[in-house]
Amino acid sequence: MKDKFRYLKPEERKTILLLSDDIRMHSGIATMGKEIVLNTVHHFNWVNLGAAINHPDTGKVLDLSADIEKTTKVEKPNVKLIPNNGYGNAGIVRKLLNQYNPDAIFIFTDPRYWTWLFEIEREIRNKIPIFYLNIWDDYPSPLYNKDFYNSVDLLMAISKQTKNINELVLAEESENKVITYVPHGIDHKQFYPITEEDKDSYDKLQAFKKATLKDDSLEFVVFFNSRNIRRKNPGDVIL
Repeated sequence: MKDKFRYLKPEERKTILLLSDDIRMHSGIATMGKEIVLNTVHHFNWVNLGAAINHPDTGKVLDLSADIEKTTKVEKPNVKLIPNNGYGNAGIVRKLLNQYNPDAIFIFTDPRYWTWLFEIEREIRNKIPIFYLNIWDDYPSPLYNKDFYNSVDLLMAISKQTKNINELVLAEESENKVITYVPHGIDHKQFYPITEEDKDSYDKLQAFKKATLKDDSLEFVVFFNSRNIRRKNPGDVIL
């Protein structure tokens, strides 16, 4: 691992302040945030200001390092979680910058949640960069996002369409911005095709299908799992 993934000694790792959902949660933002953290703890220290609605752990500071070391086998990872009601505000971020002295801020979700951050971007970017993992699904290009895109140093697009939209919105100003394609990935240890060779899992799957479907004549089954069911409109997908 050390050679393949450019392993850094604990004292050499940069610290990133991650503003996103609580990485212990099960939203898309939280799930991908967790994957990013788990797969980069050999290279970065992380501080996650973890959002949730009416978060039950607000006010706590949780050290996830020991659990993550067991999971990843990385020597001395450093991951702190600060649960919060919502994504934060200027006062909270200023406090965290002073307390943890991060080398960058990493934001991840819809731009309208970060307007307060974009308003103080010059104050922050005079010292450290802001990274934005973003997505925009559809054309026409959202020109109203131009000021948002210009408020960060790095735009990481999770789709090629998003990357193109970032470039179209920024136009000639995109030449002064780092824009890169960073697709979402999955943990192949957790998500993989179950075959008869996976004896225990395969038998449990067949038993689950039999108990759930109760119809052996079905030829094609789709499993749809969505936390944002109203926005995803699965009924429209089925139709």
